[in-house]
This record gives sequence, structure tokens and C-alpha cells, in this order.
Amino acid sequence: MNIQFENRYYSDKLMISEYVHKILCKRIYIMGAVVAPIALIMTGITLIGQDYILTAVFGVCLFILIFTILITPPMTIRQMQEYDRKLNNGKKNEAIIQFGEKISISQGTFFLTIEYSQILKTYELRNSFVLMFTKNSGIIIDPNGFTIGDFSDFKEFISRKCNVL
Repeated sequence: MNIQFENRYYSDKLMISEYVHKILCKRIYIMGAVVAPIALIMTGITLIGQDYILTAVFGVCLFILIFTILITPPMTIRQMQEYDRKLNNGKKNEAIIQFGEKISISQGTFFLTIEYSQILKTYELRNSFVLMFTKNSGIIIDPNGFTIGDFSDFKEFISRKCNVL
């Protein structure tokens, strides 16, 4: 396989946290920003109208909504870290991502190969670059982890190969 770019890194909590907050939980935040004010307004209206049963219902809905928004990201981060530990038998393995004819990802005993056509979207975050290949699955790349090629050339390369950016 002719490798044009290679990225190596050890994932850290900051990269995973940013991935979870900015990508995986983004829809939860958006839906919460839409529904929470509605629930708050309805709680206020029913409280003013002295309909305490509906006030309680809307209040409980508001509480559950805010609780979900606050608890989902930390739970997702913890689940991802537990999955990573189980996948690698508790060891911290280096992620190796190679870009040639296809994209090859290996980390410990885990190995995955995908086509460039499977990349749906890319995200450039503060501490990482993410190639999403499903709605909830992505390849995290460390901009400082290139051992073959560099990050600026990689961004041009990936935009040519994927055609969805």
C-alpha cells in the first residue's frame, strides 16, 4: 500500500471530550436550546394561571431535559474510555492512521479499513481533526501527529479524496 499520510498519537481525555461535546452531543445541545425555553415558558404560564398540575408536569420535563443535557456528555466520554480499555486489554495503545488507497486505522488489536467515499463529513476542532464515516462514528486525527506528510497538505488531500466537504 502506498502511504501518502500517516498519523500517530495516543488519545487523551481532551481530544475525546472535544469530540463528544462538539460532534456527538451537538444535536442534544441544539434540541435542548429549542425545547428548554418552551418548557420554561409553559411552566411560567401554567404557574401564573395557577394550574399546578401542569406546572409540575412542565417543571419535571424541564428538569429531565436539563439533567439529560448535563449528564449525557460525561457518560459518553466514560463509555468511550471504557470501550477503549476493553478493546485494548487495559493498555494505552498508539493510534496509527494511514492514508493511501484506503484509510487504515489500527490501535492495539483493533483494525479497520474504510474507503474515502465513506467519509460523510469532516470537523476541524481545536485539538483534533475528525473524519466522520457514520452519523456517530469518526476517525480522530491529531494535527501534530503526522509522521508522513503534514497537516496542511493532508487537509487538501482529504478534501480532494472525499468530495463531501
